[in-house]
Amino acid sequence: MPSNIMNAHERRLEDKKLYYLRNRAREQEKARKRAHERRKNETPEEAQQRQEKHREAQARYRARNRDRLCLKAWQYRSAKKRQQAMDKDEAEFQRLMALEEDE
Repeated sequence: MPSNIMNAHERRLEDKKLYYLRNRAREQEKARKRAHERRKNETPEEAQQRQEKHREAQARYRARNRDRLCLKAWQYRSAKKRQQAMDKDEAEFQRLMALEEDE
């Protein structure tokens, strides 16, 4: 049996993936509405518990991806410094050109 032929279960899974990719914006909007409804009816204790779980998940993500996050932060800072240096050089060049034109 060729490996490129999918059984019925695999076909359904593939169809689900395609459905959610095609309807991503609508599904996100529906999820936002469900979350809004859930939060509207929750108690302050439930809200605090939800926020605590979210903070713990963020901490786990940062711990797992510490190297990647540090690298991205370094790249961001480096790009910002390069851009500032280019802007400063351009301003200096424009100033010198203006002085040269005045002469």
